[in-house]
Amino acid sequence: MAEFFTSHHFRSFLEAFNDPVWVVNPGLHLVYMNPAALEKFSLAAVRSVGRLCYQALFENHRPCPFCSLKQVFATGRAVHSTFTLLDTDGRNHVYALANFPCRGAGGQVEYLLAICVDKTEGADQFAEISRLQGLAAMGEYSAELTHEIRNPLNSIEIQMGLLQRMASRLPAATGEPFLKVVEVVRQESRRLNCLAADFLKIQKSRRLDLQECDVFAEVRKVVELVQEEAREAGIALRLEFGDSPALLRADAGKLQQAFLNLVKNAIEALIEAETAGAEIRISGRSGDDRIEVVVSDNGPGIPFARQAKIFDLFYTTKSFGTGIGLHLCRDIIRAHDGELSFVSDENGTVFTVTLPRLESGYE
Repeated sequence: MAEFFTSHHFRSFLEAFNDPVWVVNPGLHLVYMNPAALEKFSLAAVRSVGRLCYQALFENHRPCPFCSLKQVFATGRAVHSTFTLLDTDGRNHVYALANFPCRGAGGQVEYLLAICVDKTEGADQFAEISRLQGLAAMGEYSAELTHEIRNPLNSIEIQMGLLQRMASRLPAATGEPFLKVVEVVRQESRRLNCLAADFLKIQKSRRLDLQECDVFAEVRKVVELVQEEAREAGIALRLEFGDSPALLRADAGKLQQAFLNLVKNAIEALIEAETAGAEIRISGRSGDDRIEVVVSDNGPGIPFARQAKIFDLFYTTKSFGTGIGLHLCRDIIRAHDGELSFVSDENGTVFTVTLPRLESGYE
């Protein structure tokens, strides 16, 4: 029984390790490296065994700054350490190094066994989790800050209204320049208020209240809301839905908000481009496993150089846009496990919303 665990068994055990393992003597010379260590350091056993460990492994001319080998030989206690090293793949890797004493029959430390484990993946995951937690905290803080910003903006709007009434009583020569300044401040205050309101909508876009609803019915409600605005701008709205409902479990209010953003975006683009014979077509198709809603216009299209950025937060191609609408729209559709896509050229732009027939969804 005493001969069961021999040096041969010990060597075969180490060679089965997937992590680099090496053994050094009190003079810090390598006496063994397992295959994983040879591969890791791109060494051959005949050219590494017998050399000083810091020369063979790291091509250093003096002991490594993080070295604890002499401490282990002196105290007989294992030492664990973590360090970062620029690896052959050009990335900084995080390694956990454990140095264990190997005692002889007399109890003295004759060899030291080192096990080096690459912890980079775990460290990257921890860093990503920390980053996401930080972003979540920043998002909550931003929402609170945005909410608080709206209060002084509303106060500014009220005070500017009072100033406007006071200035209207002044002689024209004095009052008109003053009124122009007041109007500029009111416009900028309203713009910031709209931006803050849209930002708060983003914070809530993925909180869904799922109930059975008819997608086509929600789109019809949107068309009713914007019909008068489109008519006054000389834009024809064409609704091309069949009589059959498109039922799924969804947040009806959120979907209405997304479709309203798409249609208003098309209206504003057509107005700004002063498109002759402006027209918006909204069509739908309901299949066994998904529902499609298509919003197309005959405007000038989105310049190709800008198409990759149109869903980016705060990016807009319009003179007075906030750059939140399309980002918010895509966020709502994705919250329903759907997708929002588009194609655009000089003949117009087509947005397609694809929604799966959800059996269940986000709570």
